[in-house]
Amino acid sequence: MTRLIYSKSVRLILCFCWTSVSVSSQNSNSERSKEFVGSSFFVYQQPDYPRDCTEVRSQCSTNNSSGVYLIKPDGYREPFEVFCDNTKDFSGWTVIYRIRDGSVLFNRNWTDYKTGFGFLHQEFWIGNDKLSFLTSQKSYELRLDVISDAGLSFYVSYNRFRVGDEYSEYKLISDGEWNGTEEKINQLLCSVDKEDVGYISPRCSQRCFCSSGQYVCDVYQCSTNATCEERNNVVQCYCNTGYTGDGVNCIAISDCQDVYDRVSTESGIYKIKPTTWQGDPFDVYCNMTDGGDWTVFQRRVDGSQNSFLYWSDYRDGFATPERELWLGNDKLHSVTSQKNYELRVDVVDRLSVPFYAKHSSFSISDEDDNFTLSLGSYSEGNAGDNLNHINGQPFTTRDRDNDAHSGINCATLFHPYYYCGTPCSNNAGWWYKNSPCSFAHLNSPYGSTCLRWYKLPGEVCIIKYTEMKIRPT
Repeated sequence: MTRLIYSKSVRLILCFCWTSVSVSSQNSNSERSKEFVGSSFFVYQQPDYPRDCTEVRSQCSTNNSSGVYLIKPDGYREPFEVFCDNTKDFSGWTVIYRIRDGSVLFNRNWTDYKTGFGFLHQEFWIGNDKLSFLTSQKSYELRLDVISDAGLSFYVSYNRFRVGDEYSEYKLISDGEWNGTEEKINQLLCSVDKEDVGYISPRCSQRCFCSSGQYVCDVYQCSTNATCEERNNVVQCYCNTGYTGDGVNCIAISDCQDVYDRVSTESGIYKIKPTTWQGDPFDVYCNMTDGGDWTVFQRRVDGSQNSFLYWSDYRDGFATPERELWLGNDKLHSVTSQKNYELRVDVVDRLSVPFYAKHSSFSISDEDDNFTLSLGSYSEGNAGDNLNHINGQPFTTRDRDNDAHSGINCATLFHPYYYCGTPCSNNAGWWYKNSPCSFAHLNSPYGSTCLRWYKLPGEVCIIKYTEMKIRPT
């Protein structure tokens, strides 16, 4: 998509049909004082000032040049300077606005637009207060001149132009009927090299295409999940973070499979929004190995994150997606309730030997059901099945004892010498069963023997790395 017009200069110019101007004989016979400032010619006439550039032209020589002059519209408190353009048809144009090279900032407040700003020989806005008095004294014509970056020019004019006072918030009261170089505009915008090139209006309300030398437009509207903005010099609707599409239609990225299919095949952090999730899109880490599509919900790498936390922490999630993390049981429930997912668990022992285990399905229930685990059969891997015995168990944390062990909270259980003859404490949220409170404690303190996978070959008492992830089947 490209912009419709690239303008080097823009002029809004006011004029009206020629009328005779009555000037007192005293003023006609009096000598006018003159002052030159650069190439500008100022005319001071007392007590009657010209009211616009047409009267400036009529009071001076018919050959007077374009430049800065003093005028005083009816009722305005004092004279002020304007730029008079005498190069156009009939001359006598009062220039109210010009953009030429970006030297003047136009993103300004109400007061600046009321009083005016800029430089009359360069870029400026005359001021809404002056414009209101000026256009209220006669019937004026408005002309807009545009010069493209290719040097081509065209114009549009309106036969009636008037601006209200500040009380009306400088309302545009009338712009009348328009005419101009429409054919030249179409030639400019729809040249051969722009055939089938599209343009979207700045507010994303129209989409136009160049076809057979004419622009054909239709309605263009952003999705409720998109924003109209400019990126890399292209204005259009762009889907918000967590959504993908063309901006008119935006589909939520519901998991890492959607990321893989529609956004990127590189592992990393992405925003997703599951179909049942009511909040804003959230960050997940997508692991694109082993066929891709894996949404990671648990990882231990160095013990930088304390996992001896509370129910709300495990519900909402903690740590950072690129390091140690727990995605959050609320989010995990929302993800796993939208499709059928398989589970993969990766562990690396103290000798840096990798192991993995897969289960055919994985999901957890909502908070009302204590995020109960639903796990399918062990399907493949070299780590052995160490999770099947906790299938159907609710989640337990240090402040919410939901395990089946009578009188003991497994999340806080201390093991004197059970694992490898070394005492350790579970100290983590997990899907615990009864004694010995399950054989896998992948959230237990890093570096302790409670962080373990019971069925690894040999007597492995220390695990250096764990990662749990899911993908659609």
